[in-house]
Amino acid sequence: MYSWYFPKDSPVTGLGHRHDWEHVVVWVDDIKLDSPSIIAVSPSAHSGYNIYYPPESNTIDGYSAKVDYSSSWVVINHALDSTTDAGETQDLIMWDQLTDAARTALENTDFGDANVPMKDGNFLTKVGNAYYA
Repeated sequence: MYSWYFPKDSPVTGLGHRHDWEHVVVWVDDIKLDSPSIIAVSPSAHSGYNIYYPPESNTIDGYSAKVDYSSSWVVINHALDSTTDAGETQDLIMWDQLTDAARTALENTDFGDANVPMKDGNFLTKVGNAYYA
């Protein structure tokens, strides 16, 4: 699971809300392999998921899933989805690499209706809901 925090989620000025967490679950065939293959991608969208099993080959770049955050004022929508567009990579910080203080803050901070997907009380449910089969 890869997660992003947004301090304000607003498709247009005056609309939207404070705090948002979006995430994507990337499924691989065998974590024991040196070079596992991506077999499914599940980007979050409005507390649900768009599930791509198998993902289109042009939405994968080597060992990376291409994911886009988009917003639209027409339908007042903001979500993650797979994309064919080239993008940038971002540094990965593993849960275990966070300090105890950072993990505690993520576990206990009230983000309103936005749920921290990787905290203990949410992680297994989110992964289960994103499952591709």
